[in-house]
Amino acid sequence: MAAGNVQLPKITEGFLGPQAKFDVYGLSTVSHSDPVVYMQEDQPEVEIIMGTQPGTRVTIKLISYERKKECTEYVLIRALGPNYLFLIRPPLPGFYKFQIYALPPDEAGPQMLGVYNYLVYCPGSFGDNAFPKQYPPWKSGCYLHSSFQLLRPYVKVDQEWNPLQQTEPGVFEGLVDFSQGYASGSKAKVNVKFAGNNYQTLLEYSL
Repeated sequence: MAAGNVQLPKITEGFLGPQAKFDVYGLSTVSHSDPVVYMQEDQPEVEIIMGTQPGTRVTIKLISYERKKECTEYVLIRALGPNYLFLIRPPLPGFYKFQIYALPPDEAGPQMLGVYNYLVYCPGSFGDNAFPKQYPPWKSGCYLHSSFQLLRPYVKVDQEWNPLQQTEPGVFEGLVDFSQGYASGSKAKVNVKFAGNNYQTLLEYSL
């Protein structure tokens, strides 16, 4: 469907695009400078990339415009170098408000401020494919592999710990057998130890 044939919903003036702190925080749009993003009929997901300053913390919110429902679990946040990559996989056709929040390292927070808002239009339907739950350490600098120096990474399913092995610097891999009859709703968590004796959770999958 051509973008010109799509009727945009009513959006509050000033909501779309960069907000007051966007330039102050040294942020930039890398992939999509237009705040209205049109996906194609056969496109199940779209990746939006934002440039940040070192140490910037981010979080996001995805809201279905028609259903007035938050569906942030359909966005995967990944960090690669100075950029944050947001992979959006809308569960149903329609418009989605995608809101990015950020906080530089020299501000204590804890409240992050809205820095950029997109309106994403998805014409296709590709089923319910939510991403795993993402915890703050994941959002602070992880991609498909972690950019931190990880110590003893594990995948924990219920009370069973499955170690991951380092295959190259910064890359950990492993196999977990999910055919062992785990109860429906069991959680599989990617846990890592950065320092000290405590493990932190990066990702959480529902089985």
